[in-house]
Amino acid sequence: MLSNLRWAVLLLGILLVAGCAAKEAPESRTGTPAAPGATGEKVRLIAFVGAASKPPTTEAKEAFEQATPNIVVDISFGGSGTLLNQMTLEETGDIYMPGSNDYMDKAEEKNAVAVETRKIVAYLIPMICVQHGNPKNIQSLKDLARPGVTVGLAKAGAVCLGDVADGVLRGAGLEEEVKKNVITYAGSCDQTQQLVQLGEVDAVIGWDAFKHWAPDEIDVVPIAREHLQVRNIPAAISTYAEHREAAQQFIDFLTSKEGKEIFSKHGYSVTPPQI
Repeated sequence: MLSNLRWAVLLLGILLVAGCAAKEAPESRTGTPAAPGATGEKVRLIAFVGAASKPPTTEAKEAFEQATPNIVVDISFGGSGTLLNQMTLEETGDIYMPGSNDYMDKAEEKNAVAVETRKIVAYLIPMICVQHGNPKNIQSLKDLARPGVTVGLAKAGAVCLGDVADGVLRGAGLEEEVKKNVITYAGSCDQTQQLVQLGEVDAVIGWDAFKHWAPDEIDVVPIAREHLQVRNIPAAISTYAEHREAAQQFIDFLTSKEGKEIFSKHGYSVTPPQI
């Protein structure tokens, strides 16, 4: 009888240990861990985007995330050159979308993007942006060199708009004269736009879309056709991308009918402009 009691106690101990182990182990039908994303985990994209497209890209991101709830797009806005340096030095990011095709060309030279994924999202035309009402009566690039006119430019090498502005002024033979009136250089397109919007300068060389960013504070003066340097906003998948399929989905959305409507609403040309 004592022997039977010992066996009963031993059996009870085994059952208790097995029960505890079962509570600690997660239930699984297959006995193997679930694959990433299989349990509803969101995919997070990192996009380096030139500030030249900040308003429409922000809206497009929100529309895309609403339509594709399993993907989140984390966007870093800034100067296209600065962002390219960050992306290549840190070897990170899923999407590169500079404010000008020049910087996408540089990204290709650095093997930082997958060339076959490059698509054009919209187009930009350089303009002289002045304070609303044009109080200094600026009518041409030559007026930017007049005494008493203050000018702001984007920083060349860091911001695509800065390189374009230098090229425009150089082509017009006015680079040295106008730069005598430059009182500040901005580190991104949105900072360049704010210089004239906030009245810190009389004029900047900006993009046509700046008028739509602040229609009550900014007017635009066309630049003579022979000095124009039209640019496009491209997007491509980074060679460092961890989520290529999701990155392609976002680029496809930007270039879809819905994406183009968003850019068009914000004053961007979505077809090659007729100059």
